[in-house]
Amino acid sequence: MPDRTWYLVRHGQTEWNAEKRMQGQWDSRLSELGRKHADDNGRWLATLGIEHAWASPLGRVRETVAIVNNHFPIEPVWDDRLKEWSSGDWSGELYADIQKHRVAEWEAWDADRYNVRPPNGENFHDLAARAASFLADSRAHPARTVAVFAHGFILRNLAACLLDLTPEDVLDIRQTNDVVFRITEADGATHAHHFIAGEGPQEGLPRGDQRVA
Repeated sequence: MPDRTWYLVRHGQTEWNAEKRMQGQWDSRLSELGRKHADDNGRWLATLGIEHAWASPLGRVRETVAIVNNHFPIEPVWDDRLKEWSSGDWSGELYADIQKHRVAEWEAWDADRYNVRPPNGENFHDLAARAASFLADSRAHPARTVAVFAHGFILRNLAACLLDLTPEDVLDIRQTNDVVFRITEADGATHAHHFIAGEGPQEGLPRGDQRVA
């Protein structure tokens, strides 16, 4: 395995994130705070010598990348495998309404997010398969310092593949919109750190309450 440093960048906060509305593969624009997240991260990412990037084609990631481009030119390869988890029939609904009106569905999913799918949606096994497929293909690229611009659930699964994490560990990772994961592969070992609005590094990946995705 060649040495490589990965920066896993979540899009800035969106209007629906702020409203606690389920997005999945639907979209809403970045909020004012989300644009600041993208700007802060872009200013910091410009100092890292990133050679190549891949990105989800969803609108909130495209908007984030456009803001990052104010600080350094990056033309990512858009890859459908980096889209967010599909929330199926829940897409566009407030979390509070799902919990109120789809009680059995929500309780089943909330109790076992790794295995349970919302109606017409995906589970973490589906995301892990997409992440593994993407990583297998990305190995052919010669760049040694790379970035991936995407979403909270799929980035957790990319991190899990790179670090060989358990399902329990994957579900415990927290990546807020201003956090970037750095995963370094060097000398046969893999190490994880994270940065908050460009400040860090802090050891490991952040953990926390995942009840609001």
